[in-house]
Amino acid sequence: MKRLIVGVVAAVILTTGQAAAEGLAPPSRIKAPGTVIGPNWNGFYVGVGIGAGVASHDVSGKKEKKYCKQWWCGHCLQWEHYTESFSDSDTSDIGVFGTVTVGLDRVLRPGWVGGVFADYDFGSNISGDVSLPHYSLSLDHNSSWAVGARLGYLVTPSTLLYGTAGYTQAQFDIGNLGSTTFDGYFVGAGVETFLRQNWTLKLEYRFSQFGEVLTGEQFTSGLRISVTYVLLKLVSAFVPLRVSMQQELEGLDISQHGEALQ
Repeated sequence: MKRLIVGVVAAVILTTGQAAAEGLAPPSRIKAPGTVIGPNWNGFYVGVGIGAGVASHDVSGKKEKKYCKQWWCGHCLQWEHYTESFSDSDTSDIGVFGTVTVGLDRVLRPGWVGGVFADYDFGSNISGDVSLPHYSLSLDHNSSWAVGARLGYLVTPSTLLYGTAGYTQAQFDIGNLGSTTFDGYFVGAGVETFLRQNWTLKLEYRFSQFGEVLTGEQFTSGLRISVTYVLLKLVSAFVPLRVSMQQELEGLDISQHGEALQ
Protein backbone atom coordinates (compact mmCIF):
# COMPACT_ATOMS: atom_id res chain seq x y z
CA MET A 1 0.00 0.00 0.00
CA LYS A 2 2.83 2.41 0.89
CA ARG A 3 4.54 1.68 -2.44
CA LEU A 4 1.32 2.49 -4.29
CA ILE A 5 0.95 5.87 -2.51
CA VAL A 6 4.60 6.82 -3.16
CA GLY A 7 4.24 5.93 -6.81
CA VAL A 8 1.11 8.03 -7.24
CA VAL A 9 2.73 11.04 -5.55
CA ALA A 10 5.84 10.76 -7.75
CA ALA A 11 3.70 10.60 -10.88
CA VAL A 12 1.76 13.69 -9.87
CA ILE A 13 4.97 15.64 -9.16
CA LEU A 14 6.50 14.60 -12.50
CA THR A 15 3.36 15.54 -14.42
CA THR A 16 3.12 18.90 -12.67
CA GLY A 17 6.80 19.65 -13.40
CA GLN A 18 6.37 18.86 -17.06
CA ALA A 19 3.27 21.06 -17.33
CA ALA A 20 5.07 23.97 -15.67
CA ALA A 21 8.01 23.56 -18.00
CA GLU A 22 5.74 23.49 -21.02
CA GLY A 23 4.17 26.79 -19.88
CA LEU A 24 7.52 28.64 -19.96
CA ALA A 25 8.90 30.42 -23.01
CA PRO A 26 11.92 28.72 -24.59
CA PRO A 27 15.32 30.02 -23.40
CA SER A 28 15.94 31.71 -26.76
CA ARG A 29 12.84 33.86 -26.22
CA ILE A 30 13.68 34.97 -22.66
CA LYS A 31 15.16 38.50 -22.71
CA ALA A 32 17.95 39.53 -20.39
CA PRO A 33 17.44 42.72 -18.37
CA GLY A 34 18.04 45.74 -20.59
CA THR A 35 21.33 47.60 -20.32
CA VAL A 36 21.01 51.12 -18.97
CA ILE A 37 22.20 53.39 -21.76
CA GLY A 38 23.51 56.88 -20.98
CA PRO A 39 25.48 59.63 -22.78
CA ASN A 40 29.00 58.69 -23.78
CA TRP A 41 31.65 61.04 -22.38
CA ASN A 42 34.56 59.30 -24.17
CA GLY A 43 35.98 60.82 -27.34
CA PHE A 44 36.84 63.94 -29.32
CA TYR A 45 34.60 66.96 -29.67
CA VAL A 46 34.50 70.37 -31.40
CA GLY A 47 32.52 73.36 -30.26
CA VAL A 48 31.61 76.97 -31.03
CA GLY A 49 30.15 79.60 -28.75
CA ILE A 50 30.04 83.14 -27.49
CA GLY A 51 31.48 84.76 -24.39
CA ALA A 52 31.59 87.96 -22.41
CA GLY A 53 34.34 89.34 -20.23
CA VAL A 54 36.22 92.25 -18.72
CA ALA A 55 39.92 93.08 -18.52
CA SER A 56 41.43 94.75 -15.45
CA HIS A 57 44.86 96.33 -15.65
CA ASP A 58 47.54 97.61 -13.30
CA VAL A 59 50.03 100.09 -14.75
CA SER A 60 53.15 101.60 -13.24
CA GLY A 61 56.18 103.43 -14.55
CA LYS A 62 58.47 106.42 -14.33
CA LYS A 63 58.73 109.33 -16.74
CA GLU A 64 61.65 111.69 -16.98
CA LYS A 65 60.89 115.38 -16.61
CA LYS A 66 62.93 118.55 -16.41
CA TYR A 67 62.53 122.15 -15.34
CA CYS A 68 64.64 125.23 -15.66
CA LYS A 69 66.62 125.93 -12.54
CA GLN A 70 68.22 129.16 -13.75
CA TRP A 71 66.93 131.66 -16.28
CA TRP A 72 68.70 134.60 -17.92
CA CYS A 73 67.21 136.89 -20.50
CA GLY A 74 64.51 134.48 -21.41
CA HIS A 75 66.88 131.57 -21.79
CA CYS A 76 67.42 128.62 -19.49
CA LEU A 77 70.98 128.41 -18.28
CA GLN A 78 70.54 125.28 -16.18
CA TRP A 79 68.08 122.41 -16.52
CA GLU A 80 67.22 120.14 -13.61
CA HIS A 81 66.17 116.59 -14.52
CA TYR A 82 64.00 114.35 -12.36
CA THR A 83 61.71 111.34 -12.69
CA GLU A 84 58.04 111.16 -11.84
CA SER A 85 56.42 107.88 -10.81
CA PHE A 86 52.86 107.08 -11.79
CA SER A 87 50.40 104.21 -11.56
CA ASP A 88 46.87 103.37 -12.64
CA SER A 89 44.35 100.58 -12.07
CA ASP A 90 41.06 100.23 -13.86
CA THR A 91 38.59 97.74 -15.35
CA SER A 92 37.27 97.78 -18.89
CA ASP A 93 33.65 97.74 -19.93
CA ILE A 94 32.06 94.35 -20.56
CA GLY A 95 32.75 93.08 -24.07
CA VAL A 96 31.76 90.05 -26.13
CA PHE A 97 33.68 87.67 -28.38
CA GLY A 98 33.39 84.42 -30.31
CA THR A 99 35.12 81.19 -29.35
CA VAL A 100 35.97 77.82 -30.88
CA THR A 101 37.24 74.76 -29.03
CA VAL A 102 38.46 71.20 -29.60
CA GLY A 103 39.08 68.57 -26.96
CA LEU A 104 39.25 64.98 -25.86
CA ASP A 105 37.48 63.51 -22.81
CA ARG A 106 37.75 60.12 -21.11
CA VAL A 107 35.84 58.48 -18.28
CA LEU A 108 38.61 57.89 -15.72
CA ARG A 109 36.44 55.88 -13.35
CA PRO A 110 32.70 55.60 -12.73
CA GLY A 111 31.36 59.11 -12.23
CA TRP A 112 34.61 60.94 -13.06
CA VAL A 113 35.57 62.49 -16.40
CA GLY A 114 38.92 64.03 -17.36
CA GLY A 115 40.13 65.64 -20.55
CA VAL A 116 42.36 68.07 -22.42
CA PHE A 117 41.35 70.89 -24.75
CA ALA A 118 42.42 73.96 -26.71
CA ASP A 119 40.33 77.02 -27.50
CA TYR A 120 40.61 80.31 -29.37
CA ASP A 121 38.73 83.55 -28.67
CA PHE A 122 38.29 86.04 -31.52
CA GLY A 123 36.39 89.16 -32.55
CA SER A 124 36.61 90.67 -29.08
CA ASN A 125 35.40 94.21 -28.35
CA ILE A 126 36.67 94.26 -24.76
CA SER A 127 38.30 97.68 -24.35
CA GLY A 128 39.47 100.00 -21.59
CA ASP A 129 41.62 103.09 -20.99
CA VAL A 130 45.05 103.33 -19.37
CA SER A 131 45.63 106.69 -17.65
CA LEU A 132 49.15 108.07 -17.94
CA PRO A 133 50.56 111.48 -16.96
CA HIS A 134 48.82 114.11 -19.11
CA TYR A 135 47.19 111.63 -21.51
CA SER A 136 45.67 108.14 -21.77
CA LEU A 137 45.99 105.03 -23.93
CA SER A 138 43.37 102.55 -25.03
CA LEU A 139 43.77 98.89 -24.02
CA ASP A 140 41.95 96.72 -26.57
CA HIS A 141 41.74 92.95 -26.45
CA ASN A 142 42.14 91.38 -29.91
CA SER A 143 42.30 87.64 -29.39
CA SER A 144 43.50 84.94 -27.04
CA TRP A 145 44.07 81.20 -26.96
CA ALA A 146 44.47 78.60 -24.25
CA VAL A 147 45.40 74.97 -23.72
CA GLY A 148 44.39 73.17 -20.56
CA ALA A 149 42.88 70.23 -18.79
CA ARG A 150 39.67 69.62 -16.90
CA LEU A 151 38.40 67.17 -14.30
CA GLY A 152 34.75 66.75 -13.46
CA TYR A 153 32.13 64.72 -11.65
CA LEU A 154 28.91 63.44 -13.19
CA VAL A 155 26.08 64.68 -10.98
CA THR A 156 23.75 62.85 -13.40
CA PRO A 157 24.67 60.58 -16.33
CA SER A 158 24.20 63.55 -18.68
CA THR A 159 25.49 66.50 -16.58
CA LEU A 160 29.12 67.19 -15.67
CA LEU A 161 30.44 69.68 -13.10
CA TYR A 162 34.12 70.36 -13.67
CA GLY A 163 37.15 72.46 -12.83
CA THR A 164 39.78 73.53 -15.35
CA ALA A 165 43.25 75.09 -15.49
CA GLY A 166 45.99 75.71 -18.03
CA TYR A 167 48.18 78.11 -20.01
CA THR A 168 46.85 81.11 -21.95
CA GLN A 169 48.14 83.89 -24.18
CA ALA A 170 46.36 87.11 -25.20
CA GLN A 171 46.96 89.88 -27.71
CA PHE A 172 46.20 93.48 -26.71
CA ASP A 173 46.57 96.76 -28.61
CA ILE A 174 47.91 99.49 -26.30
CA GLY A 175 47.28 102.85 -27.94
CA ASN A 176 50.20 104.06 -30.07
CA LEU A 177 52.51 101.54 -28.40
CA GLY A 178 51.22 98.86 -30.75
CA SER A 179 50.23 95.24 -30.22
CA THR A 180 51.52 93.46 -27.13
CA THR A 181 51.40 89.76 -26.22
CA PHE A 182 50.65 88.71 -22.64
CA ASP A 183 51.36 85.22 -21.26
CA GLY A 184 49.71 83.74 -18.19
CA TYR A 185 47.60 81.03 -16.62
CA PHE A 186 43.90 80.46 -16.12
CA VAL A 187 41.63 78.60 -13.70
CA GLY A 188 37.91 78.09 -13.99
CA ALA A 189 34.83 75.99 -13.41
CA GLY A 190 31.83 75.02 -15.46
CA VAL A 191 28.85 72.77 -16.09
CA GLU A 192 28.19 70.76 -19.26
CA THR A 193 25.09 68.78 -20.16
CA PHE A 194 23.95 66.65 -23.08
CA LEU A 195 21.05 68.12 -25.07
CA ARG A 196 20.88 65.04 -27.30
CA GLN A 197 23.14 62.12 -28.19
CA ASN A 198 25.81 64.14 -30.03
CA TRP A 199 25.24 67.68 -28.73
CA THR A 200 26.24 69.28 -25.45
CA LEU A 201 25.92 72.76 -23.98
CA LYS A 202 28.33 74.14 -21.41
CA LEU A 203 28.64 77.31 -19.36
CA GLU A 204 32.13 78.12 -18.06
CA TYR A 205 33.65 80.81 -15.84
CA ARG A 206 37.35 81.51 -16.35
CA PHE A 207 39.85 83.75 -14.55
CA SER A 208 43.11 84.54 -16.37
CA GLN A 209 46.15 86.24 -14.84
CA PHE A 210 48.78 87.55 -17.23
CA GLY A 211 52.36 88.40 -16.42
CA GLU A 212 53.88 91.86 -16.45
CA VAL A 213 54.93 93.39 -19.76
CA LEU A 214 57.57 96.12 -20.10
CA THR A 215 57.03 98.52 -22.99
CA GLY A 216 57.31 102.18 -23.99
CA GLU A 217 60.73 103.62 -24.82
CA GLN A 218 59.58 107.09 -23.89
CA PHE A 219 59.45 106.05 -20.23
CA THR A 220 62.60 106.03 -18.11
CA SER A 221 61.98 102.60 -16.58
CA GLY A 222 59.41 101.41 -19.10
CA LEU A 223 55.69 101.05 -18.79
CA ARG A 224 54.78 97.98 -16.74
CA ILE A 225 51.35 96.55 -17.46
CA SER A 226 49.69 93.49 -15.94
CA VAL A 227 46.24 92.32 -17.01
CA THR A 228 43.57 90.21 -15.35
CA TYR A 229 40.96 88.70 -17.65
CA VAL A 230 37.58 87.39 -16.45
CA LEU A 231 35.39 85.45 -18.90
CA LEU A 232 32.03 83.73 -19.01
CA LYS A 233 31.58 81.36 -21.97
CA LEU A 234 28.55 79.60 -23.40
CA VAL A 235 29.63 76.83 -25.79
CA SER A 236 27.69 74.30 -27.82
CA ALA A 237 29.81 71.25 -28.62
CA PHE A 238 29.32 68.65 -31.33
CA VAL A 239 30.75 65.20 -30.69
CA PRO A 240 30.83 63.50 -34.11
CA LEU A 241 33.59 61.06 -33.20
CA ARG A 242 31.87 59.63 -30.13
CA VAL A 243 29.66 56.55 -30.28
CA SER A 244 26.88 55.66 -27.89
CA MET A 245 27.20 53.03 -25.20
CA GLN A 246 24.72 50.83 -27.10
CA GLN A 247 26.91 51.04 -30.21
CA GLU A 248 29.96 50.12 -28.17
CA LEU A 249 28.09 47.08 -26.81
CA GLU A 250 26.97 46.01 -30.30
CA GLY A 251 30.31 46.71 -31.94
CA LEU A 252 31.15 49.29 -34.59
CA ASP A 253 30.84 46.83 -37.48
CA ILE A 254 27.14 46.30 -36.75
CA SER A 255 26.11 49.75 -35.53
CA GLN A 256 28.09 51.84 -38.02
CA HIS A 257 28.40 49.62 -41.09
CA GLY A 258 25.69 46.99 -40.79
CA GLU A 259 28.31 44.26 -40.94
CA ALA A 260 28.77 41.36 -38.58
CA LEU A 261 31.85 39.27 -37.96
CA GLN A 262 31.41 35.99 -39.87
